[in-house]
Amino acid sequence: MSHPQPFTELLAAWREGELAARDAMVNLVYHEVRGIARKQLAAHRDATLAPTELAHEALMRVLGQTGEWQSRRHLMNVIALATRQILVDSARRRHAQKRDGGPMTDLDSKSDWVAAPGGDTLQVDEALHALAAVDARAAEVISLTYFAGMEREEIATLMDVSASTIDRALRFGRAWLKDALREREPG
Repeated sequence: MSHPQPFTELLAAWREGELAARDAMVNLVYHEVRGIARKQLAAHRDATLAPTELAHEALMRVLGQTGEWQSRRHLMNVIALATRQILVDSARRRHAQKRDGGPMTDLDSKSDWVAAPGGDTLQVDEALHALAAVDARAAEVISLTYFAGMEREEIATLMDVSASTIDRALRFGRAWLKDALREREPG
């Protein structure tokens, strides 16, 4: 079996119109996207999507774009954002169906991570947008950790920084989100 082409080669070939390169890229990232979907849905127990549906929807959204990604890092951020948008859209639909507007999604296992008791997907999304305006790196690291399910070492490699830089960004991002989500709690 031949060694798969590196991501950048596949990306360049796809940009030149080679559809087989796009297919090879999809195969290259599909396993990761499916893992992301599985982790996300485990954290969002009330989500109505199956992991395969979430993975396919995220990939379809990403592939529906022009493919102007500069790197694997850029693509993983786009996939994390697509996953986040799908979960937020799903939460908004569920929220619109609820008459009382009660709590939507308990972050449970991720609540220690975000330190946001009772936080929901919509609140986390709003807080991440605000964090990005304050510290783009911390928001990216939080997004890759939470919405792409990546470990800090993977993120460090992807971002070409040290693991300690990722640790600092995570500490800052978590503390910032904790404060931001606390401010959004009903009085």
